[in-house]
Amino acid sequence: MDHNFGPDMTAAIDDVSYASSIKVGLEFKRRFWEQDEHIYGGISYTNTPITLISYPSTNFFSDGPGVLLAAYSWGAASYQFNAIPAEERIEKALEYGALIHPQYREEYSNGVAVAWHRVPWTLGCYGEWRDMAAHYDNACKMDQRTLMAGEHISYLPAWQEGAILSALNAIERLHQHVIGA
Repeated sequence: MDHNFGPDMTAAIDDVSYASSIKVGLEFKRRFWEQDEHIYGGISYTNTPITLISYPSTNFFSDGPGVLLAAYSWGAASYQFNAIPAEERIEKALEYGALIHPQYREEYSNGVAVAWHRVPWTLGCYGEWRDMAAHYDNACKMDQRTLMAGEHISYLPAWQEGAILSALNAIERLHQHVIGA
């Protein structure tokens, strides 16, 4: 991207790349994990490429359909998912999830898969610094009329909390700049 930032901000920007990650959400006809297995919220970690299954922690004992975060993967496993179309990602989540919950196929209704690495306006899920110690302070400084904020400019990267704290900090820094402190 063309810009006119100074050398310190440019170095900070160049130091951050974005990590690959995928999520697959699956809707099931009923909340079988509660009804059959008495699972009420929480996470099942796996040694398969789906990495984990996350169970909803709301609307316990509800009748009707329910949705699971059926895959949340990053790193090497996410690249395996990024390389295939969304429909195949859903199929893989069903395949691996059925190893844990045999009801998957029978109870499956529909699904959605997102691979952040393939979303054109983000090209990744969260920022990863090569040398945060060398560039973080410069990323936090105002460069001309630009002030940066985001999960990657926080000490809680990859989390919404980090993004919110970064935004609040940027507002504070902007306020201090405006009042001349």
